[in-house]
Amino acid sequence: MNTRAHRSRTALAAATVTAALLLAACGGSGDGASGGGTGAKGGGKARQGGTLTIALQSPAQSANPRAFTDTAAVYVNRQIFDSLVDQDPATGKILPWLAKSWEVNATATQFTFHLRAGVTFSDGTPLTAQVVKANFDDILANKAKLNPGIVPAVQALTGAKATDAQTVTLTFAKPHASFLVEAARVGLSIEAPATLALPWDKRVDKVIGSGPFVLDSFAPGQISLHKRTGYAWAADSLHHTGAAYLDKVVFKVVPESSVRTGSLQSGQVNAISDVPAADIQSVRDGGQQVISTPNPGLVWGLVPIESRNPLNDANVRKALNLAINRPEVRDAVLTKDFAVATSVLAHTTPGYVDLGSSLAYDPAQAGQLLDAAGWTRTGDGVRQKDGKKLTLVAAWFRDSSSNQKALELIKAQLAKSGVDLQLLEQTGLQILDGLKKEKYDFFWTNATSADGDVLRSSFSSAPPNYYRVQDQPLQPLLEQQLATGDPAARNKLLAQAQQRVVAQADYLPVFEQTTVLAAAGKVHGLSLGAGAGLAPLAGVWLS
Repeated sequence: MNTRAHRSRTALAAATVTAALLLAACGGSGDGASGGGTGAKGGGKARQGGTLTIALQSPAQSANPRAFTDTAAVYVNRQIFDSLVDQDPATGKILPWLAKSWEVNATATQFTFHLRAGVTFSDGTPLTAQVVKANFDDILANKAKLNPGIVPAVQALTGAKATDAQTVTLTFAKPHASFLVEAARVGLSIEAPATLALPWDKRVDKVIGSGPFVLDSFAPGQISLHKRTGYAWAADSLHHTGAAYLDKVVFKVVPESSVRTGSLQSGQVNAISDVPAADIQSVRDGGQQVISTPNPGLVWGLVPIESRNPLNDANVRKALNLAINRPEVRDAVLTKDFAVATSVLAHTTPGYVDLGSSLAYDPAQAGQLLDAAGWTRTGDGVRQKDGKKLTLVAAWFRDSSSNQKALELIKAQLAKSGVDLQLLEQTGLQILDGLKKEKYDFFWTNATSADGDVLRSSFSSAPPNYYRVQDQPLQPLLEQQLATGDPAARNKLLAQAQQRVVAQADYLPVFEQTTVLAAAGKVHGLSLGAGAGLAPLAGVWLS
């Protein structure tokens, strides 16, 4: 594509956009186009046809990209929907996609996108500025129903205006330095008018996008897509602008890790997601390809629901943080492909600061803090206060093969300090409901993001505040970093925010996520996107 993204000439706008474009070299939000890290081999002449079958660890919750952002949903929906802009995972640069160019005003409160001509949705409807406006109008109208991970991206959005047939301007009430990064994610991808016309709860399996594949069927155990003819506007970083080589893509749910690996090795599937740490070397030894990249963003950890007693006591939270032996979790459950958390942000995230010394394992200090807070040991080893045992419930979702084993080890570690951690497996829908109703003490989570603004997404006390964050001194830091154009100044604010989160134990970080896929030797071009998620499959082919 010959068009270039245009930016405002003022120094502040240039700096703001620079901040928005910063992206770790190894990944971002899971939604960018072309692969970072290692990718499946791509040599030889591409061959048309065939069906690519991918085994997923868990089912996609919805084909509505704004309802769920779990790994499986992002993998599937990235094939159906295109975004306004693309992220290059190797450089972090924002590239054209549905928008051929854009401008940002001096205060980063207005983003004007100039759309490509000739783009259509799979039902033949043309992409226009009015359609893009309708998408953001729909987002604002359904803000209460959006996935919590998407809300911060549009929290300050005041409206969209189509200024001509191919130009649309989005306006925010305050500066939003990270919006271009967020606009590249599948959660803000553009849906067809026919999809927007459906009630929100009917968009689970009836969606239409402008992407290279079309949804055939959406069931809990299997999702099928077919190639769309006439597709000619793939993201710039794919280096393949035409229609997909594959005829079909099938996503099968194979929750058992060993069965998933075995299905690849036996040829029942062509690729698998979430390769268990214990199987990575055997997959390599067996001649299959391993595609991996470390994820930027919020590391895996336990987020305390701070409105619940006793987690409203910062000293109790700090004690629990000290009682977790992070290196032991990584070494027992994972491999050296995964890094021990040294902050709430992964080391590949722009603005990361190393706080490893503040996350050391110190069970003696943990015990002292709990004693001082009035939680004393009882005969069975579980601490109690005022006749109530220190029993805490941690909700978790089976979206990673390591979740259960990691949590079981953390449960055992906390038990040594007199804490009874109860593990409650939930579905995605149950977790959303449980967070709204404050049913849990902890939620085991992570958030892959190419920008340090994931801190605001996770720890803002602004509505909906699902984690019931109570840390008010943290809030100005989260808002100031979003409004700061100079990258160095913004990184200082992000560092202060991380230090505050760790100091107050607003999050108990454990380990960094690394996305690991595996593919058969005949798969070419399979790659991970700018956020360590599955890139669009338009350029993938089978030999």
